[in-house]
Amino acid sequence: MRIQLIIVSILLASLSSLAQKENKHIRKGNELYQQKKYDEAEVEYRKALEKNNKATNAQYNLSNALYKQKRYKEASTILDELATKTKDPQELSRLYHNLGNAMLEDKDYQNSIEAYKKSLKHNPNAEDTRYNLSYALKKMQRQEQEQQKQKQKQNQPNDPNPKKDQNKDQNKDQKQEQQKQQLNRDEAEQMLDALNRNEKEIRKKTDKQKGKDGVPASGKEW
Repeated sequence: MRIQLIIVSILLASLSSLAQKENKHIRKGNELYQQKKYDEAEVEYRKALEKNNKATNAQYNLSNALYKQKRYKEASTILDELATKTKDPQELSRLYHNLGNAMLEDKDYQNSIEAYKKSLKHNPNAEDTRYNLSYALKKMQRQEQEQQKQKQKQNQPNDPNPKKDQNKDQNKDQKQEQQKQQLNRDEAEQMLDALNRNEKEIRKKTDKQKGKDGVPASGKEW
């Protein structure tokens, strides 16, 4: 019995020591993050994860450091993984909000919209997430319009007299594209109708976060 107690004591002391080292790196990373030294903060968070690869706070802070370095895909991978490790609605809302931001910055508007919807599912009162969702919907519409313009340019004829066949093909393509865009517009309008009811209030609350150039609200951090 005495031997077992000694072994347990040694194990507890060892775990306590590792936890202290882990927390030390997280605290140092947070200090560097506040100083906007995001690459150095990343190093500290990774050191914390070397001590404990299950430290979710280190993982989350690492995702923020990567986001600030514009490494959006890496940040998204971490956030997506973290979302599988919790069932807490507030944590899930925060994780999906930041995931939406990372995908939005990466111009992956469709997946960004889905992430914001998941965030709102877990926290329907998150006003900054509602604002970012409306922003992402508008960006997706603009992207589709630009893609349609590019497609029309590519379909311009090289044959000096192809008007009849060209018009037929263009009308068909335009009809299909309009149907696709209409579905997206319908979804966007349904979402925006709900959002616009308190958009003025949302704008006031998010102006400090989004700045004057119309960028989305920033990610939520520890």
